[in-house]
Amino acid sequence: MLRLEVPTDFGCTDEHALLRGEARRFLDERVSPAALRRAVDAGARLDAGLWKEIAGLGWVGLVLPERFGGAGLGWLHLSILMEEMGRRLLPGPFLGSLLAGIAIDQAGSEAQRERWLPAIASGERIATLALVEPGGGFEANAVAATADPADGGFVLRGRKTHVVGGADAGLVVAAFREPSGRTSLFAVELPAQGVSVEDEVSIDPTRPTARLGFDGVRVGRDARLEGDGAAGLAATLVRGCAALAAEQVGGAEAVLQLARHYAIDRKQFDRQIGFFQAVKYPIVDMMCGIEQARSLACGAAAALDAGTQSAEVHSRMAKALASDVYANAVRKGVQIHGGYGFTWDCDVHFYFRRALWSRPMLGDAVHHRRRLAEVLIGGG
Repeated sequence: MLRLEVPTDFGCTDEHALLRGEARRFLDERVSPAALRRAVDAGARLDAGLWKEIAGLGWVGLVLPERFGGAGLGWLHLSILMEEMGRRLLPGPFLGSLLAGIAIDQAGSEAQRERWLPAIASGERIATLALVEPGGGFEANAVAATADPADGGFVLRGRKTHVVGGADAGLVVAAFREPSGRTSLFAVELPAQGVSVEDEVSIDPTRPTARLGFDGVRVGRDARLEGDGAAGLAATLVRGCAALAAEQVGGAEAVLQLARHYAIDRKQFDRQIGFFQAVKYPIVDMMCGIEQARSLACGAAAALDAGTQSAEVHSRMAKALASDVYANAVRKGVQIHGGYGFTWDCDVHFYFRRALWSRPMLGDAVHHRRRLAEVLIGGG
């Protein structure tokens, strides 16, 4: 049976506290609610100035190796950063570039990492990871897109949906299945002949996505990442789940603060509505759930930093609980705000949309609990 191992000391230091403080200060200044609304009104397209600042802070390459232009920091650092980004609903292609960089680092050769990672880490090239197929699958066993050998290279065919920042990306990493049945990851530089990019109508206007079509796209052999594609994709998903869980925790906590402030400011019958049990109890339930989800997100990050074999289990547990906690937080947040909570003027609805987007991304709670049952109970 798999032994669950998490360091008893997560390893939080003054360095982590400094990162949280600086990230919160920067995001409060640059991604205020007013700025977020302006970005949504503009279609949430890439803010080149904001992206340049984020890249200059070293956030894009935070967990990438130093020899490839990254900061070489740990997953606990990234968890803290993602939590702060979730608090402010940072728009833009950060998540896509993060996942693409992780995939290349996990499955690419030394030469391939040298070729692509420095530009990703510096923000010079926006990258993204194309995971989801039209049928909804995103793990290695669900890959239907094909890569057929031809003329010393490959011909790629297939469709990928819900590609984060796909319209702004200059590099896309996507999974394809070869005739042998092998799942391989390919890095395709954009624009490329045969690759179509179509904007999608996303439930979350702060995180635009695109649909990518690969219609006979010819690439050289050097476009295929040399490592085990299925293993590289699995490792990327584990790390992506841990990162997204932390972002969900940050978003849920922001909703908690919005609900708390409204419960203090709003009065009925000459009393603050937070005085009534129907309001105070849901707020306390939100807080308890958020702290539980944060513990699991930190545990997943600590397990990844420690390199334990059970890191996948912890990441799936964190993503499952964070998805449920975030959904509960936005539901209660809207209810506590009453009729105002259903209007465009109430900021809670932005978090509601992000929660709806985040829940199925990289697998919802049901998906991960089924996989956890296979590993922990079924002997898988």
